[in-house]
Amino acid sequence: MTVWIILGVAATLGLVEWFSLRRAGRFVQATAEADLTLCAPGEEITLRYTVTNTSPLPLLYVGFSLYFDESVTILEPEDWQRAHVVRDYSGLHIEHRLRLRPHSRFSGRLRFSIDQRGLHRIGKRYLETGDYLGLKSVVKTVEADCSLICTAPLGEEDPALRPLGGLLGGRSVLRFVHEDPCLVAGYREYTGREPMKQISWTQTAKTGSLTVRQQDHTAEAEVTVLLDLEGARGEGCLALARSVCEYLETRRIPYSFRSNGDLRSMEKGLGRSHLFPILRGLGLSRLTCYTGFEDLALRCARERSPERTYVVITEHATEAALRRLRGDGGCRLVVLGEGPGDAA
Repeated sequence: MTVWIILGVAATLGLVEWFSLRRAGRFVQATAEADLTLCAPGEEITLRYTVTNTSPLPLLYVGFSLYFDESVTILEPEDWQRAHVVRDYSGLHIEHRLRLRPHSRFSGRLRFSIDQRGLHRIGKRYLETGDYLGLKSVVKTVEADCSLICTAPLGEEDPALRPLGGLLGGRSVLRFVHEDPCLVAGYREYTGREPMKQISWTQTAKTGSLTVRQQDHTAEAEVTVLLDLEGARGEGCLALARSVCEYLETRRIPYSFRSNGDLRSMEKGLGRSHLFPILRGLGLSRLTCYTGFEDLALRCARERSPERTYVVITEHATEAALRRLRGDGGCRLVVLGEGPGDAA
């Protein structure tokens, strides 16, 4: 009788072992999802991951690893990192050793940040499952299915942008603006092109010639940010471009965006839906230039309006190209970077 019991137990263990070896790794699934798709350098990101046992039998051992490259900084407490973070020649790993009941699930959360601009594939996973007797293990690799774009860092605010907004005493200093008929900055001689309602009859009587009111400016007109990638030698121009766009956003000044490189052009607008594609392009840019700044200036000159302001971010633009962009003096230029200087 004892012999038959031993043989029955051995047969059962053999059957379970055969089943576990045959189906090893097929009953374990793992998913990972980040709460952001676009981030800034150093911004906190949360990755949530789950490991699921879909088998009707328990899994006595499951090894779960998440792989990251060296651009990632883990933001979890030190005790948690000592227990789960492994660093080696291939990068950084988050490891868990689990026992899963039938049809059960393990969930985890990881807080981290990315320090390097560009496209990052995260969530590459390794799943190790063993047989029931502990004689053999099977490792399954799941490729990264989560993409994160880290945009350019935010540079310091350039003093040249300050005339775009603010007050000087009680008088507006927004120079890139439409005229406000309620604020009078001064008077000038009538040229024949001004409407009759703009003539100041009091000043005309004093001077003896037709005189018109010159209104102050209080509302933004058209601002275009030009990013010149011709001759760009580093990341500084991308950081400047982000700084300018963020500056305009915080001051609610609508703007358009143009580039002569591998960045998407955006028409005049404002808000997150307008800024998001620009930040995404800055993160994905390879600093590739398609045309010279002369061609970019020529295209902009064709759509020039009298009140338009160009914020030019350049390391290469010549004075001739900037003069073409400015035209007959109706447009104002603010030049940032290592270009020839403020051409206003």
